[in-house]
Amino acid sequence: MSVRKGRVAAITAAAALGVSVLLAPSASAATKTITIWADEVRGPQLKMLVEGNKSIVPGYTVKVKIFTALTALQGAWDKASAASGPDILAGPASMASAGGKSGKLVALTYPKAVSKGFSTAALSAISYKGKVFGVPLDVDTTAFLWNKKLFGDKAPATFGAMVDWYKANKDAKGLKGGICAFEGTWGAQPILTALGGGAWGYKGTVPNFNNVLLNSAAFKANVKKYLLNADGTSNGFFQWDGCGDAFKNGTIAFANTGAWNFDGIGAAGVDYGIGAVPGLTATTKGAQWVNYSGAYLTTFAKKHGVDAGARRMLLNYFASKAGQVQMSLASGRPPAQNSAGASMTSARTKAVAAAAKTGTPQISPALDNKVGGSNWYDVLGAVFTSIFTKGENVDSTLDNAAGILAKNFADAAKSL
Repeated sequence: MSVRKGRVAAITAAAALGVSVLLAPSASAATKTITIWADEVRGPQLKMLVEGNKSIVPGYTVKVKIFTALTALQGAWDKASAASGPDILAGPASMASAGGKSGKLVALTYPKAVSKGFSTAALSAISYKGKVFGVPLDVDTTAFLWNKKLFGDKAPATFGAMVDWYKANKDAKGLKGGICAFEGTWGAQPILTALGGGAWGYKGTVPNFNNVLLNSAAFKANVKKYLLNADGTSNGFFQWDGCGDAFKNGTIAFANTGAWNFDGIGAAGVDYGIGAVPGLTATTKGAQWVNYSGAYLTTFAKKHGVDAGARRMLLNYFASKAGQVQMSLASGRPPAQNSAGASMTSARTKAVAAAAKTGTPQISPALDNKVGGSNWYDVLGAVFTSIFTKGENVDSTLDNAAGILAKNFADAAKSL
């Protein structure tokens, strides 16, 4: 049985066991349409699960509009109006704060029976100024993969062990890199943190936005030691731009990516292990971003006359154990709803959930802030190009970048 067919069968079984009550047939035909917007990853999953359904919310049918990429979805959402916009928006947690600020999203009132199914962290991720602006759907994070055929069944013990293996095998195996951050600057976070860098530090569990880590002494030293040649040029180990195919074809042995890419990697014939990015010692790990995706009620739903139905769909389907089990089986991501998470049996999903425990919260208002001139992701992209493509000085490049980030984080902290 193919992975795809197996997943569809599992979803169908889950529907039969746990969602039958939720999707009980309605006695009357749907008269109104609830429109959902989603990107190219979430969209096909929702389309398979809810497109055209007339019984999730009696009196309504569901339509899913899929955008070609998250950037396309965000661009369309920025321009959306009552005439063109959706009733429910599915996307990353950063949409909650942005939508809360703009007034385009509506805060939800959770019944106690529903709210107790989610952790404080999950609800906080999609909140703005103390109000919850959606339903957390699943854990949005990445995990470390290694190619077992290339490296062996056992994960590398340390970051240095990966680099040493890469240098020793680069020519003989025709390697194009050592580790690939599939998602670019976002996916590179555990590599940065493994080397003593990252965005900001912490005082206990509280973010310290005054402590920018990108230009820490440890990170500067480790970039030079592990990622550069003696002459200051890149040794080729770290790859972040369009490197996914190289991991799939076996010319890169290690990667950091999310569950949304696992099927494609498996289909390419890669036998891979899943864990967390190795740190500098055998007891440390890199900390990837951990966030939640969400489903949000828009102000347009009321103008479309479907506000009541959209609310019911969010709380009765998206927030339910049964609905979250379905969505997790479709996406391969750990569900946000507690009891749904406890019922997961997929080894891959469990491995991602375990890797997430080493991660750090993705605080989007700070990362997206650009009062200093550019946001975290654009700054990081420029840093990577300067150091690993152009061979520019590590210390000055990181110091200049940290100056921009310090302004961004300080400004964001005022409203957090």
